[in-house]
Amino acid sequence: MQELSRIGTVVLLGLFGVVALSVAARGHGDLTYWGGLGFFVFCILLAFYGIARLTAHPAKNPDRH
Repeated sequence: MQELSRIGTVVLLGLFGVVALSVAARGHGDLTYWGGLGFFVFCILLAFYGIARLTAHPAKNPDRH
């Protein structure tokens, strides 16, 4: 059940990243553009971290059973 919630979190982070990228593409000011890009990078890095935790070896990840 915990892995399912992590998969859902990764999917939501990817979705938020795509939305942030579209906000950056439509931004007319510097704050909107850089804020959207910054949030996109943050979401994608967190998604990669979540994927790494999902695929980690069980000995390295003590909360997996």
